[in-house]
Amino acid sequence: MDAVLQLAETLLASPWLYLLVIVLTLVDGVLPVVPAETVVLTTAAYAVTGQPDALPLLAAAWLGAVAGDVTAHHIGRGAGPLARWARRRRAIGSLLGWAEKELMARGGMLIISARFIPGGRTATTVASGVIGYPRRRFVLFAAIAAAAWALYYVGIGMLGGLAFRDQPLIGVALGIGMALAVGGTIEAVRALRRRRRRGADVSRPRPAERVACPVPARGA
Repeated sequence: MDAVLQLAETLLASPWLYLLVIVLTLVDGVLPVVPAETVVLTTAAYAVTGQPDALPLLAAAWLGAVAGDVTAHHIGRGAGPLARWARRRRAIGSLLGWAEKELMARGGMLIISARFIPGGRTATTVASGVIGYPRRRFVLFAAIAAAAWALYYVGIGMLGGLAFRDQPLIGVALGIGMALAVGGTIEAVRALRRRRRRGADVSRPRPAERVACPVPARGA
């Protein structure tokens, strides 16, 4: 991670930075171990000085995020045996099961909100391909989600840079802290809603079973 951040800082005044952001956000859509969010936050904090330019940075983050989500979706469509293997793994299987259930119920809202949860994002996009979620609809929601994600991270990074213009690293740290706080809040709200739904399902009365009535014998 440190090496990637150092590379991004050396490219702040170079057009190659935007290509780096595209590649990182694309790969992050498939492998969430890549520090794409941190790189976008860091470069956005420096964007208040004019290097890099905020608009191309925003476009690069959006393009890479869309490409990464679409790639993960198509991986899910062609997963086959890999998907069956993943289902047998406790952690991955539970994420896939959760994502499939939510996709069938909420679809677009899940794709948009999951974009801000690294593990949930990849599970959702791959699961959307596994269950055959309509491709055009997925691309539309993925584009909306990527735009919200890019605006959010570039915006937070620039706010941190403006607040600590003379000490951009403090601005980067502030941006990362705000992003983690919002992401944690989203996940906590989702967990609370899932718990309430489970409680409602448990307390919901079951329909009464029919009791078979004896048929009177003929001639009685």
